[in-house]
Amino acid sequence: MKSLLRSCLAIVAMSTMMFFAKAQELAPLRINNADFELGQVGARPDNWNWWHRENVGSATLVEDAHSGRFAVRIVAAGEKDWAFSGGPRNDVVPGTDYAIKVWYKGEKPGNMSVQAVGHKDGQFVTWSVGETRGARPRTDWGEATGYFTVPEGINQIIMRVVGGGDTDVIIDDIRVVPEKAPVIPPSPKVEGFAKTRVGESFARCAVGQMVDGAMYLSWRLLADDAPDCAFDVFRIVDGKSSKLNAAPIRQTCDWLDEAPVAGAGYAVAVSGSQAAPSPVAILPLDEASNLNCQIFKLSDPEASAFKVGIGDLDGDGVYDYVVMHPGSMVDPWHVYWKKSAKTFKLDAFLSDGTLLWTFDRGWSIEQGIWYAPYIVGDLTGDGRAEVALKAAGEGDYRDEEGKVTTGEEWLMVLDGMTGKEIARAPWPSRDDFNTYNYASRNQIVIAYLDGKTPCVVALRGTYTRMTAEAWQLKDGKLEALWRYDNNDRPRKYRGQGAHTAHAVDIDGDGRDEIILGSVVLDDNGDPLWTTGKGHPDAIYYGDIIPQRPGLEIAYIIETRQRVDGGINVVDARTGEFIWKLQEPTAHVHGSGVCADLDPIHPGVEVGGSDADGHKLTDKRWLFSADGQTLLKKGTEMPYGFGVSTAYWDGDLQKEIVRGKILKHDGGEVGSRVAGRFITAADVLGDWREEIFTSQNGEFRIYSTDIPAMDRRVCLMQDINYRMRVGSNAMGYTSGVLLSKLPSAHSPNLNLTVQRQVNLCSLRVVVTAPMHEGLSGTLHIDPIPGVNLPTAPIAVKLDAFGCMVENYPLQIEGGVRAKLTARLVLADGRVLRGQSFLNINDSNVLKDAFFAEAEDFVAQSGGDVQIRDDKRGVQGKAISHWDAEGHALTW
Repeated sequence: MKSLLRSCLAIVAMSTMMFFAKAQELAPLRINNADFELGQVGARPDNWNWWHRENVGSATLVEDAHSGRFAVRIVAAGEKDWAFSGGPRNDVVPGTDYAIKVWYKGEKPGNMSVQAVGHKDGQFVTWSVGETRGARPRTDWGEATGYFTVPEGINQIIMRVVGGGDTDVIIDDIRVVPEKAPVIPPSPKVEGFAKTRVGESFARCAVGQMVDGAMYLSWRLLADDAPDCAFDVFRIVDGKSSKLNAAPIRQTCDWLDEAPVAGAGYAVAVSGSQAAPSPVAILPLDEASNLNCQIFKLSDPEASAFKVGIGDLDGDGVYDYVVMHPGSMVDPWHVYWKKSAKTFKLDAFLSDGTLLWTFDRGWSIEQGIWYAPYIVGDLTGDGRAEVALKAAGEGDYRDEEGKVTTGEEWLMVLDGMTGKEIARAPWPSRDDFNTYNYASRNQIVIAYLDGKTPCVVALRGTYTRMTAEAWQLKDGKLEALWRYDNNDRPRKYRGQGAHTAHAVDIDGDGRDEIILGSVVLDDNGDPLWTTGKGHPDAIYYGDIIPQRPGLEIAYIIETRQRVDGGINVVDARTGEFIWKLQEPTAHVHGSGVCADLDPIHPGVEVGGSDADGHKLTDKRWLFSADGQTLLKKGTEMPYGFGVSTAYWDGDLQKEIVRGKILKHDGGEVGSRVAGRFITAADVLGDWREEIFTSQNGEFRIYSTDIPAMDRRVCLMQDINYRMRVGSNAMGYTSGVLLSKLPSAHSPNLNLTVQRQVNLCSLRVVVTAPMHEGLSGTLHIDPIPGVNLPTAPIAVKLDAFGCMVENYPLQIEGGVRAKLTARLVLADGRVLRGQSFLNINDSNVLKDAFFAEAEDFVAQSGGDVQIRDDKRGVQGKAISHWDAEGHALTW
């Protein structure tokens, strides 16, 4: 009986404890003086503290209350932020849902919101795990609400009120109660006008240029070419055509005519085809720079090109260009904002340089990328591209400072051939954005939301609130499809915008999603996932880690990360982290690095640099694709806040574009371009990318003059690549990734001349594709005055295998020459690679001693380790030679 009684009492006690624990967990959070009834009129309310970045403003009690006697009036001037903080610290449980509520009124709410500040065990973690939606101007009382879920790593919360800029707002009755966010029903799927996917036509786009007295030709391989198709090249003199190649050209899509005839033309044809040969466009020589390039003269001879939109305006299968100029940059942040000196113009050019039209965007579109997004693409399905852009109403809406804060704003579509307006619809409203900086950030993308129809998505906001509105151009009118507003969503969707946007199919359903930043919208405008890491400066989508199934997204995160993740790579389909930088960062700034640069390490290298404000620090990182190897750090990482890259020479890695074209970890490839880099894209010739630059009064297109190693389909026929190239017309420009990484799917021969002080070496890297091995022989071609191996080198690699050979170069006198090599594969294919050696005689180390490091004959004062586990070395390597007094003798 006593035993039964004890059991009953235990059950009652346990039930009581569970009840009280549950009640405590679900109780509203405590906020001292949350109704502001304690204190004196005209003074700060009891238990609350005021802060302003410039030590101005006030938060005082007034008798104009929502309930009770008192409320708080917050007044601040200027552009800076303020905070109004209360207590106490509340214990919370991760995973618990809360709603934050506050009553307010005022015509200058200053982007006021109530935030939940996250702590763990008494230590600050983050300023906001949840907040109310930004307050709108209003003269009567209204309630602002926000929902959040306590994240992992947070077990305490303190509340505060925050805002910024010119503020005059009254608040009352703050509450934080257990409550889930309302369930928003899924939006319907888009069903657009197109019956089949709207695509582009592609001509052969053969291009030629003179190189060292020979004519170098290259042309496109197209997706509908037969896998084994071959080509013939014809020289045309006085109307008569003669074939130049004895055997069909199969391995590459290029040819070198070593005996060109002055004034001759050229054509390329598929071997055995009855189709007419494709003419070759010859790039002219710019005498001022002594470089071959195509030059487009802007309508303003003093302007510089700022952005280039790429699309086929006339439907002939050759890309045309819509250029925005001049190149002045106004930023909405008050630190960098300045009054616009001119108006933006759009110049539309045909591929041959013909100027079709000029569109003046007017004074109500300020002169910066965030005010003036545009994009070029076929929106009607007729095979010809239109131009979609943000436009203003007629007139001049600038205020006395020169800022545009009022007036009509439109999403407008122009006819690509005439520049005349086809249709317009309202641009996402600025009304709910309470600071000029946040309201002035606009972007635009084209997305195939149903997998077939090209739709336009207009975007507003980056740092806090974001809105997106999708439209299709049907029967000459813009028809609304869906609208997204993160004010209607939980806290984790706020502040996740980027300085660019991508439209790509990341979940494999055939319909495009919108990568806004650290948040992704599904094709119907509903959130798909968010990492919650905050605002990225740069986003890269593609085949980053080829050994993983599916594609990845790399992020360069501006938002301060107090634990980890300032650089991270996620699974594109799910948003789950694959790897993260494992240290805190303040502001990983700029475009960072995301390109296949290093042939030794599989995949795409990813890196970035931390900033102090906008100043480069020594906190810099360059990682292998899988994040497992830190390739360079600190000042050894040479790319700062970012670097421009392009597929340029014959191997399967990208090159660095800095005027001269450079190898990663090496020297020149023997090419250069003139002007400010704008973008890179495969628009002419074979699969390598063209480089777009700006000079005063013109923009230029440079095409590689280096012979190819192999061939692949025109990169613009890779949908993911094409979509990103399109969106590079607006926002921050970044390098473009492919859905299949070339170096993972093809044999590769990479030659790099590496130089340290006056010592030079040639590094030769051979890699096998990920699904099959390779075997063959490597032949390095001799150069007078340079010691190079003369005997063939046997090569045998397993799938994804890598062979690295390093050859110290003993040079007699100065040398300026190409270093070339051939990899003869067992199946008969020949891969040709080259690098460039440029040594002045005055820099040659004439009495140098060269030896393998491991061939020392004696040591004292320590013991080095002889290593055979280091990739990228010839023979073996040594390590642990760093103690003072440790001597080696060779």
